[in-house]
Amino acid sequence: MTISYNNFLESLNDDDVLELFDQLVKSKDLKFALDDSFGEPIQQRLVDHLKHRGIKTQDKREIWFDQGAKCRILKAGSSGWKKGRVKINVTVEFIPDEPESMQYESLLDEFRQEIN
Repeated sequence: MTISYNNFLESLNDDDVLELFDQLVKSKDLKFALDDSFGEPIQQRLVDHLKHRGIKTQDKREIWFDQGAKCRILKAGSSGWKKGRVKINVTVEFIPDEPESMQYESLLDEFRQEIN
């Protein structure tokens, strides 16, 4: 399974540092832990949970996170079944407490932005 990171986290180099819970962590160590945590164990738990609820699933656990499981959806009021896939994506985001300041080329640009 591949975890996607938002643009800010994706731009981090392996040796960039984050402070989490009062300790410093290299970005490569955090990404490794996330990749490892959301790998095989979570896929197996999903398959086990579905089976426990009586939902048959293929033995390929990675199908949910890689190519997606084939399915059809029938919505009320639609003309028929819609074919597609159910795929699980995990996204990790960094959300800054303060938005980055806008750099304006002129006072007129700044005034236009404030009006909008």
